[in-house]
Amino acid sequence: MMDSVLMHEVDVDVEPNMSFPIEVEDNNMMETIGQCGREESMDAPLLGVVELGEIGVGEVGGVVEVVEEVEGGERGGEMVLMEMDESKMEYSSNPAIGLEFESAEAARSFYSAYADRVGFRVRNSKSFTSRVDETVIMRRFVCSKQGRPTKKDPFDVTKKRRNRVSSREGCKAMFQVNRRENGRWVVSRCIAEHCHPLGVIHNTSPSMLKKLTKKPWELIIGPSASESPKNGLGAGGGVVQSLLEYFKRKQADNPAFFYALQVDKNNCVSNVYWTDARAKMAYSYFGDAVRLDLSCKENKRLVPFAAFTGVNHHGQLCVFGCAFMTNESEASFTWLFQTWITSMSGRCPISLVTVLDDVIEASSEKVLPSVCHRFCKRDIFSKCKVKLADTYASHPSFKVEFKKLVNESESVEQFEVGWNEFLVKYYVENDVWLQHLYSIRQKWIPTFVRYTFFAEIQTPKLETVHKFFQRHTITTTTLRDIVTQFDKAIISQYEIEVLSDSTTICSRPVLQSPSTMEKHASDVYTREIFDVFQAELAGSSGLLVDKIEDELQNRFRVTKVEDSTFPHIVAYNPSEKIIRCTCCKFEFSGVVCRHILRVCLAVGIMTLPENYILRRWTKNAKCSLLLSEHNAPFPPDCLKAFKWRCNDLCRDAIRYAEEGATSTLIYKVAKDALQKAFSDVFASKKYVYSMGPGS
Repeated sequence: MMDSVLMHEVDVDVEPNMSFPIEVEDNNMMETIGQCGREESMDAPLLGVVELGEIGVGEVGGVVEVVEEVEGGERGGEMVLMEMDESKMEYSSNPAIGLEFESAEAARSFYSAYADRVGFRVRNSKSFTSRVDETVIMRRFVCSKQGRPTKKDPFDVTKKRRNRVSSREGCKAMFQVNRRENGRWVVSRCIAEHCHPLGVIHNTSPSMLKKLTKKPWELIIGPSASESPKNGLGAGGGVVQSLLEYFKRKQADNPAFFYALQVDKNNCVSNVYWTDARAKMAYSYFGDAVRLDLSCKENKRLVPFAAFTGVNHHGQLCVFGCAFMTNESEASFTWLFQTWITSMSGRCPISLVTVLDDVIEASSEKVLPSVCHRFCKRDIFSKCKVKLADTYASHPSFKVEFKKLVNESESVEQFEVGWNEFLVKYYVENDVWLQHLYSIRQKWIPTFVRYTFFAEIQTPKLETVHKFFQRHTITTTTLRDIVTQFDKAIISQYEIEVLSDSTTICSRPVLQSPSTMEKHASDVYTREIFDVFQAELAGSSGLLVDKIEDELQNRFRVTKVEDSTFPHIVAYNPSEKIIRCTCCKFEFSGVVCRHILRVCLAVGIMTLPENYILRRWTKNAKCSLLLSEHNAPFPPDCLKAFKWRCNDLCRDAIRYAEEGATSTLIYKVAKDALQKAFSDVFASKKYVYSMGPGS
């Protein structure tokens, strides 16, 4: 028992530096680093959160139906509004069948704006997901008075009772959208009639009025200590306490699960980080190029969620670690980078991509000095829409040419010439924002960092975590609910990866030529990467090759048939089987460029050299029997040695499970082998114990 406990408060109205209030022991801050990461005095009860309704799951006609009961039900939760920012949107039409929207969120914003004008509230009702790829294909929004009050069992004394009048009146008004094949959402059902008066909202409690005026962060974090005189405990416990309990159960099920907490000067939890064994396994294969994705934080209607992400051998999103970051100071990001590297056994990536931010840049340079850091092009282009709004509006072609200049400049010289011509063409030589972008060009223009591997390939754009949230309908409720929803979404993402593995193994791509090199590439690369290689091979046919006289090495001048302004020089060393191009596509993306392929054809190289096939892009990217990168010496500390061995075995066990589940026959073989392995382990364990202590 603690002798004294202090209740610390934090002003939740300050969005950039919010904290999760907790109770801690006065003058006795504990900070330990172990398998749980950092945990500071978490024995005390924590403050409460907004209580939410129940979620039911069922099946309807070939799709999974998810019923989101946000208000009412047996727990009697309050309604949570998740409306999007409407400051930049204008709505003048009424709901009607056939209207189209870019996304389900845009459709909800439209219906919410209509509800504000007419005089009622909106809540989520149902959503259908596809059985093929688990993506949401239908969303339904209803009036807050839809449905009838839930009948409660008067003999069930285990459930809380709240004396309040239900707002449900059986209203039929609803607005349903379905996703088309082209990705757009169309209104398929619409009922405009209400069974209750509009324009006036009855029976609105003071607590509800306070919630309606709060910002989204406050709905997530819950009330502050000053608003919680009775210890601030909600129906499910404090916001951080509930999250910690979930993490501890995860760790009990899987000892390789890792989490860490950071507290601020008021002893309040400000940042949380976690990762699991599967994410660590993915990092061991694809952790050479990493992104710090803050796309959810930039969207003001979502949680302060951050994730370390990468791309797997199919060009798909993979997640290496997640965090809730409510404090954006340099110390917080320094802690985040240090904790992440610790959870990944100290292994650093080759490259790191982050948003354009001086604080993050300073933190990454402090923790990861040997890692090549680059600012995200997508983030900079997004900022350009705001900074250059007038230019975008007056010059429709500005955006397209700007992206082409950034993405397609194959040399520094070509970029410099193109940049000057671009500024003159659009009369923006004196634009301060463009001058700033030019001053940091070495940190974000691809051609300036082309000597470093970033795993950027010309497949569909890598999905952001924000889009991942939208695709899996991860809603802004409590932090624990978001974590559990995200875990389920990640499982479906792994299933998509396994399906892609199966497709790659069981089918062969269509070859476009009788080339031996093309056939060789189809045998080693995954389908998505082979498509990239095939495009490069097809593009090599439109190039001209001229040998440059050089006594030291074989050098070739490669130019386009229609344009020889910017030639590429390819150097070939036949004795060491080394071939390099000045475009550095292989060094940057890991796929051989068309210039090298053209020279290979000219010198008679018929198959890809082994040193130019990057394992992480191949079908066998994950087919390593032993993970040599984890075969480090045991830590001297006994407890740490146990956790190290447990982590190492968990990584191998996950790999074993992935391979053993590929078919029924292989599953039976894997089970038999596992049973034999268990017998051997138990026999060895019994023998060791019989030898006595110290053996």
